[in-house]
Amino acid sequence: MKIGIVGFSNSGFDQKAARKWLEQALSNWVNDEKISDYEIVSGLTNVGVPKIAYEIAVEQGIKTVGISAQKALEVKCGVFPCDKQIIIGKEFGDESDVFIDYIDVLVRVGGGTQSRKEVQMFKDKVALEKGDISKCLIEHEVE
Repeated sequence: MKIGIVGFSNSGFDQKAARKWLEQALSNWVNDEKISDYEIVSGLTNVGVPKIAYEIAVEQGIKTVGISAQKALEVKCGVFPCDKQIIIGKEFGDESDVFIDYIDVLVRVGGGTQSRKEVQMFKDKVALEKGDISKCLIEHEVE
């Protein structure tokens, strides 16, 4: 199962609450007996919600995948040392279609315009493929 994670890509939010929400969301899907069947997929950057998600993944022994644009390799926060990197396009947002096609379920913790756009893209994908979004999307706001 490929678990997509979107949310704030900065550090100006309640990171403790975000970690709690991410851990709870992941517990809905992750089964310790089949840990090799999971991937945590986010935006590659080493800050904010992606970093927290990747740290949780590493703690639990889950494979990490970063999907982002070339710009992620240029930002001062750096990139998380993911098990797999997929670089698409030049500017942030260029990778959104590939990200949405790659994942099976999605978690949003806070976030801005791009996170919300990707949630809508995911909802549209699920509506076409499965119909029931309630089992594959979890969203939480954090301050």
